[in-house]
Amino acid sequence: MIANQTNPAVRRMSRFGIRALGLAALLALAVSGAWAGSDQRIGTSGASELLIPVGARASALGPSVTSDVSGVEATYWNPAGLAGLQGPEAVFSHTEYFADMKVNYAAVAARAGNLGVLGFSAKVLSIGEVIVTTETAPDGTGERFNPTFSVLGMSWAKAFTDRVNFGLTLDLVNEHVQSMTANGVAVDFGVQYATGWRGLKLGMVMKNFGTSMSFSGDNLDVSVLPPGAEPSASNRILSFSTAAFEMPSYFTLAGSYDLVHAGDSQLQIKGAFQNNNFSGDNFCGAAEWTYKSIASLSGSWFGTLTG
Repeated sequence: MIANQTNPAVRRMSRFGIRALGLAALLALAVSGAWAGSDQRIGTSGASELLIPVGARASALGPSVTSDVSGVEATYWNPAGLAGLQGPEAVFSHTEYFADMKVNYAAVAARAGNLGVLGFSAKVLSIGEVIVTTETAPDGTGERFNPTFSVLGMSWAKAFTDRVNFGLTLDLVNEHVQSMTANGVAVDFGVQYATGWRGLKLGMVMKNFGTSMSFSGDNLDVSVLPPGAEPSASNRILSFSTAAFEMPSYFTLAGSYDLVHAGDSQLQIKGAFQNNNFSGDNFCGAAEWTYKSIASLSGSWFGTLTG
């Protein structure tokens, strides 16, 4: 007869990890389910700068990295991945898109003793110069302005056991167009669980769950003659208001598995399901081959579930 020699503490930690992941997933599904999206809502959200990915590896693998992303890149993809940080890390990136659009991103993270890991991040999207036009000057008035959209984040993560990580990010969102601004607050929270079986890891993250936003500023003030007033009367300043818009929140559930681990080479397969607030749900499959942790080849495939 072979006795069960599994450490009771390990079993308790495994049960704790499963319960923590399950509870977090149920909470996130309940929240995201209340605002379940469909293709009919595409284009109705705001603060799209929150959806711009960062990091070369994670961008190649897409949301499937939710389960095993680590280091300072986890600040964006799943803050729970920061919990495994051993020393200070920093990342800086500059990306240029079409039409003179640019994205600058920077993040730093470090351990803070028993408190866990603290991280700070900043993302700034610039869409270049925009020519000011009016009804009387359709080719431009000679004025130009540069809209900017920024996200400042503060993250905290902690490993509650050797298998369970939890993380939280608070984002301050600001959009500036001429003299108009819109501000909002968003929260990301995530969990990672390492099962200990053949490298199988599970993760979930709820992103961009936050307040509504609306623009305000001097550009909404218009000097007009009140209706029915005498032609000689003075103009009045009318202040317009803009409709509020929501942030593009979504929930991701992902997993990764070591398919092949031979010598210095490793092949992982990954998958993720994403529930979106302002579009149909989608899923992602990915694979990553790594050699000696110094070279890797990554790729992913996306599909959409329309509703």
